[in-house]
Amino acid sequence: MNVSIIIVNYNTKDLLSNCIGSIYSNTKDVDFEIIIVDNASIDGSQELIKEKFPEVVLIESEVNLGFGKANNLGAEFAKGDYLFLLNSDTILQNNAVFYFLDFYKKNNNLNIGCLGGMLVDENGEIIHSAEQFPLKRTVIFKIINNYLSKLFKYPYKLDIIKFDNNRYVEVDYITGADLFLTKELFLKAGKFDPVFFMYFEETDLQLQIHKLGLKRYLIKEPKIIHLEGASVAEEDFSAKKRMMINDGMFKYFKKNSFILSYYLFRFVYLIVRLPILLDKRLTLKEKSQFFFSLVS
Repeated sequence: MNVSIIIVNYNTKDLLSNCIGSIYSNTKDVDFEIIIVDNASIDGSQELIKEKFPEVVLIESEVNLGFGKANNLGAEFAKGDYLFLLNSDTILQNNAVFYFLDFYKKNNNLNIGCLGGMLVDENGEIIHSAEQFPLKRTVIFKIINNYLSKLFKYPYKLDIIKFDNNRYVEVDYITGADLFLTKELFLKAGKFDPVFFMYFEETDLQLQIHKLGLKRYLIKEPKIIHLEGASVAEEDFSAKKRMMINDGMFKYFKKNSFILSYYLFRFVYLIVRLPILLDKRLTLKEKSQFFFSLVS
């Protein structure tokens, strides 16, 4: 089998149905399977899969494993030589799976580790698809710059990656919404580190791939809509979501930096994050929880 498409689901029944439907509608000339790892959903996702897509391999976890461990579980059942890790809040608009497979096979000279596509939102606007490996000083800078942008009324914008006239562009890491690589490499790189529940696990995995001397590329042909954040059942701004992101970030830096610089970063991060305690969008309980998450 060519490709095992692994999708982790947690209470995203309708999104998942649309995602699977788009795969079957658009994928041609590829021998593939779809593996759904359900993280103990309570919205009827399992029943929908069994009734509407009986050919899909459904793995039902009794607990919410998070993103990384659920993908690891899916990989254990995968029969494909390649893995395509796909978010449930994505919609394929063309034969993206074939394009990834074809590019990987025909470009051995590029020393490919993994591939992703340039994601767009439902309006066709390019959105976050890849990023530089995080640096502690950059994290602090972005927070301060964000405060200044609000104070002086100018928007903070991420640089948009551009292909120009090329079919591909090299990046540090690809967002976990669409990640294509060989199963052999996934295992060799250590899979997703189970220490991560959600956020930064794909960053860490691709850092390990980088250490193996392999590269990460966005390629031009795949067209994929990402309803960014829709697969996470949290508000755009919530203390809980922010704490989950922080937890992943702290684990990433602790694992991949000198311990002294890590603890110095934690101290500086605590200082620059203190203004959030004045945010009127948060309750007193949320502020307390957020603060203690920074010092624990």
